[in-house]
Amino acid sequence: MRPEAPLRLIFPPPGFGRRGFVLFLVCTLALVMMVMIIGLSRHKSGAVLQLNRTIEQERAVTLAQAGVNEMLASVKADINDKDTSVGKAIHQFWKNRPAVNGSKVIYNASFDANRLKMTNQLVEETLGSRGDVSGQLSLVITERVAGIPRPAYLGYVELVARAKYRDYPKETRVKERREIKIVDLSDPFLDKYALFVKTFCRTINNPKKRIIVQGVTTNDPGKYSFAYLGNRSYPSCPEFPAGSKSAETPPVILDLDFEKDRYLLGSFYQPAAFRMKDNRLSQLSAGNLFFVNPPVAFSRVSGSFSLAADFHKTTELLTIYKSIVDSARPGADQEGTLSYMIYQDYLKAGGNPANSEAFRSLVSTLMASWQYHYGYTDYTRISQDNSFVSQHPFVGVFSYFDEVEKSNPMRAVGGKMPLLFGEARNTPVYVEGPVFLRFFKIAFTDKIEVNFDLKDQIVPVSFPAVALHYEKNPETFSGKVLNPPLDSRTDRLMSMPVEHFSINNFYFGAGSVSAKTPTAVKGGVEGYDVFPAFDQSLRSIAYYYQTADEFVKDRVRLINGQKTLDLDGISLIIGKGDQALDLSGVQKYRGKGKIILGEGKCNIGNLTPLKPDEDYLGIYLMYGRFVIKSAGPVAEIHASLVATTCLNDNSQTSASAEGGMEFDGKSVNLLGNLVIDNLFEMRGLPEGGHLRIVHDPGLYFPEYPVRVSVGQTRSLLAVDYAQ
Repeated sequence: MRPEAPLRLIFPPPGFGRRGFVLFLVCTLALVMMVMIIGLSRHKSGAVLQLNRTIEQERAVTLAQAGVNEMLASVKADINDKDTSVGKAIHQFWKNRPAVNGSKVIYNASFDANRLKMTNQLVEETLGSRGDVSGQLSLVITERVAGIPRPAYLGYVELVARAKYRDYPKETRVKERREIKIVDLSDPFLDKYALFVKTFCRTINNPKKRIIVQGVTTNDPGKYSFAYLGNRSYPSCPEFPAGSKSAETPPVILDLDFEKDRYLLGSFYQPAAFRMKDNRLSQLSAGNLFFVNPPVAFSRVSGSFSLAADFHKTTELLTIYKSIVDSARPGADQEGTLSYMIYQDYLKAGGNPANSEAFRSLVSTLMASWQYHYGYTDYTRISQDNSFVSQHPFVGVFSYFDEVEKSNPMRAVGGKMPLLFGEARNTPVYVEGPVFLRFFKIAFTDKIEVNFDLKDQIVPVSFPAVALHYEKNPETFSGKVLNPPLDSRTDRLMSMPVEHFSINNFYFGAGSVSAKTPTAVKGGVEGYDVFPAFDQSLRSIAYYYQTADEFVKDRVRLINGQKTLDLDGISLIIGKGDQALDLSGVQKYRGKGKIILGEGKCNIGNLTPLKPDEDYLGIYLMYGRFVIKSAGPVAEIHASLVATTCLNDNSQTSASAEGGMEFDGKSVNLLGNLVIDNLFEMRGLPEGGHLRIVHDPGLYFPEYPVRVSVGQTRSLLAVDYAQ
């Protein structure tokens, strides 16, 4: 048996196993890296693709937004032009004034690539010929704003732009909405007034500061301008203890100037002199009377008087009677003589002419022979230096001025009435308020030679002319009411003002009664309670500003080197009392709009439209005044100007709270209309200056007083991305 070989331990050579592991590890790592590289490559490729897609989407959105902006610019340019398709749709909608129940589309328009030229030019520059942008525009009305004379409408314009190109089958859409406000800027009541003044003006007849109103002229005799002259804040006086709130209504009196106003007088303008026995007095009256009635036999009116009661206080009669008695005194003790009979009658009457038979016989004789003279003049002829009425027997009218100085000084103030019917006095204007025309009657009986029959004895007496004095409370035949009256203007013989005729008699007939309140106001609203139409909900307001400076900064533009007010609907400025809306440096405006200033003054100079037939401006100061700040002596303004303050009780107010116009040494030519609380006695109007108002026919009869405002900001923005 062979012995077994000893056990051998076999070991690999040094380094043999390490080399294989490393190779395996390297191969494994390489494989992993390959997998990672492949995965990373695929991940990076997706991210880049996604990034590229995102860039293209944003580019499409940008191009679509450009399309929206181009459509928006188009609608803003056309929406207020009724000759365009969108403007025509608005115009037709405004004419119909329909009710609105829910949303109502009133206009649709498509914009293909050809209509969006600027946008698609941008597409061409960006994408070449690989895409285009088109769009859709809609006008939607959602609400009707009532509570104002002519309704406003609210809604929105919806703009949808679609961008597409070949690389993406689906289009990218951008939708945007902006509010629109359709506002009728006319005020059907106040626009028919050329001038509306609520508070009594003491100097309205000032001949050196003239108000001139030129009303509209039409082919329709039933259409004419209006003016309102109120009596608020009429001064308290014995005649009207409570001023304008007295039981009787204080009048606004306008003084005729017969030379300048001759056209208004028509056939009543027949200048002449009194036909008197004293030729010197006749010549003195020449040129001072616009109508002279032929002498009237006193016997025609003698039945209205009592011999015992109506003559014994007449100065001229007493003077003659006294001279007769005095001449009889020396022979009064010789019975049977005329002197004895006269003096005995005097003693029997107790010295009172009313009880004297001789006095009554004298009066009876005079009444049978007197000739009553009367004619008409004006305040200017009465008040001028060396007036003819300072000569007897024309002096009777002075008693009127003596009386009213005590009872109502406002009646003593006079002059020449404003030119309410144009400078040619040939344009009808209906004047509302307690407004009356005034001229004056000069009356007397001419001197006569009579034979005084005293108990079968004839005494020749030369009797002078008798001035017939004004009597507020009749004491003599001069002031006693005639029954029947001599004519429609003569119910008393005395010299007196004629101030009971309505100013409207000139153009609207003798039966026209001057109205205390604007007659066209339904419900009998007093003049002081009339205010412009205003949407108290504020929903029709297009722009809001806290201060006047904010408004000027936003709405005043430099156009062709000229500061221009850019109007777009209704702008409301809250305002501050110490900060004025300064438009004095702005000379032009464009568009249609109304500026409402809650508090503060408005400085204004020359301000006229760029397009007179299209543009419109209205300014309403709720608590402030217009201050004229023109560079030259006359401000030229084309606008509707309103400055009137609404208080708890508009029937009475402090002048400091009233709206009006401060002339600041300037005259004003206003094409439009003026509605104010107070003229403030026209204090700042220069001597020889004027306020001339030409009532704008485009304001009274507006063809299309509508402005559509498109919102400055989006009310909705939505983007639908292509995938």
